[in-house]
Amino acid sequence: MGREIVPNTRLTAARKSLLSPSGSERTMSRQELADACNAVLARMYAERGSRQRWAGLTERTIGALERGEIRWPNHDYRRALCVVLVTDERGIGLYIDRPSPAEPSADHGRVEPALGAARSDDDQDGLRQSGPVSDALLTPGQWRARMWNGLLHPTSADPLPAHNLQAAVVHGNLAYQRARYDELHQLPTLMSGAEALFHESPQAAAAVPQAVKAVCGVYLLASKFAAKLGDGELAWVTADRARCFGLMAADPSLVAMAAYQTACALAKQPGRAAAAEGVAAAAADVIASHKLHRTAAYLSVHGALLLHAAFSAALRQDSHAAWRHLQTADTIANQLGRNGNELWTAFGPANVQLHRISVAVTLNDNPTALGFADRLDTSQLPTVLTSRRAQVHLDLAMAHSASGNSDPQATLHLLEYERIVPQAIALNATAGQLITTLVRRERASQTPGLRPLAQRAGVADA
Repeated sequence: MGREIVPNTRLTAARKSLLSPSGSERTMSRQELADACNAVLARMYAERGSRQRWAGLTERTIGALERGEIRWPNHDYRRALCVVLVTDERGIGLYIDRPSPAEPSADHGRVEPALGAARSDDDQDGLRQSGPVSDALLTPGQWRARMWNGLLHPTSADPLPAHNLQAAVVHGNLAYQRARYDELHQLPTLMSGAEALFHESPQAAAAVPQAVKAVCGVYLLASKFAAKLGDGELAWVTADRARCFGLMAADPSLVAMAAYQTACALAKQPGRAAAAEGVAAAAADVIASHKLHRTAAYLSVHGALLLHAAFSAALRQDSHAAWRHLQTADTIANQLGRNGNELWTAFGPANVQLHRISVAVTLNDNPTALGFADRLDTSQLPTVLTSRRAQVHLDLAMAHSASGNSDPQATLHLLEYERIVPQAIALNATAGQLITTLVRRERASQTPGLRPLAQRAGVADA
């Protein structure tokens, strides 16, 4: 009896979530997806220094995959599809044995740890915890304590092989962008493992490029999450370590991403907005002068740096500099021609629009922010970017909270933010500060839903 052919609707949806690189504003075609994957394959083989192993993907192959006639292409094809579509194998419905619609997989929706690779026993070791972790989400204070411990006590964990670190970094970034912070419990252990890898045998580890880049990736992820928690000092230290390993790897894109995280860390510290803007703008100038500056990865890093420079300029209320940085970022996004996620930057035209709202709110130009929001279409973002898609509701909550008698509207946006990213409401420092402000000035029964929201967010005044 032949196997049942189940159409791969996830792959089709992921393809259609991207715009055509032609600039026609239609969705990406099967042929365009095949072309993009073949470009990734060519780059991958060049980086390996090996000859091309396969003939390449075609429009017919993509069609067979979407119809379910092919359900498990070779490793290189799976990896290329995941890179272009900015997700993991499960996210685009690739299974060795795909479950039927009537019998969904028991672990449906769980993020796999690596792009283009099944989890092995070694991968499990790479994600192992240093101690028992409660099923409940950790508080911001608990997260900070665990991360500092992982950073300061590298000998508490055995060195992790480079491929384990690489797999865990991919898994961690996917979890972070989807705001599934309970899947980041391995991060303190990864930090210890990364430290131990170079503590035990620094020369041997430094001789393996994948190991250096993987350790850099661990620190970039740690810096992102520390900034989300509002710990500017931890974000700064981990960003600086990421920069050291980026330099060791001789990878300008990683060095630039470390500069981006440094700017984020500085922006979290009082009175450091000018320094944050300077770091981001200087790194943007460096990456713009690189010989690879027109590649998708370098364009994305360049644009992301300018977006943060714009936000930092807005923090110091320099509207001219903020809008100038944004305009340049918009030009780069148009050159990129799509909403991507190269090097986990989430950069593209849609993210530029989101930052217009953030900058306007930060400049206290709330009518402009609300006007931008009316023209925003977050569905253009890659599906993995759940957290970025939710950010607009936090920004609009801030805009309404500063607009006189608009606290009920602010609460509604906070409730929508919580609905989209339920784990973020208790961990995002900005959300916590805003909820505290709303609770303190609330009059009895004026804002339905605010007090229960504050309790779920762990706000003390609730």
